[in-house]
Amino acid sequence: MTIIYWSCTFAILFMSLILSLENTKPYLVSNIVMVVFFIFVFLGIKRYFKLTEKSIMIQYLLPFYKKELSFEEISTIKVGIKSIEINSTRLSSKPKLFIMTKKQKEQLIEVLKEERAFQDKIIYDDQLKLGEQ
Repeated sequence: MTIIYWSCTFAILFMSLILSLENTKPYLVSNIVMVVFFIFVFLGIKRYFKLTEKSIMIQYLLPFYKKELSFEEISTIKVGIKSIEINSTRLSSKPKLFIMTKKQKEQLIEVLKEERAFQDKIIYDDQLKLGEQ
C-alpha cells in the first residue's frame, strides 16, 4: 500500500510539472495540482508508531485514525521478517499487520522486551507475510 500511495502522490507531482510546461507564465491549474501534491506528502509523512512508557500510539494516514494501545490491551505481537502483527481487542477483530524496516522493527522489539507486560506476548514467526492476513 505504501508503494502505491507514494507512486500516486508523485504522479500528481509529475502531472503538475507537465501542466506548468504547457504555459510560459504561472498557470493556476498547475499550482492547484501542486498544492494537492503537498497535501498528500503531508498526509503520507504523518504515519508513525510512537512508544510511550505505558502504550503504543499508532498514527494512520488520516489524522482521525489515531489509536493508542496500552500494553495491557495487546494480547500478542507476532514478529516476521519484515513486519509485525499486533493482536488487540481495541484495534478490531482481526490482527493488524504493519510493515517495518529491520531497524525500526528491532528497536520496537527491544523496547517491548523491557516491559514486564510483554514477557510472554512476543512470538517470532518467519512465515508471517502480508498476503496471509
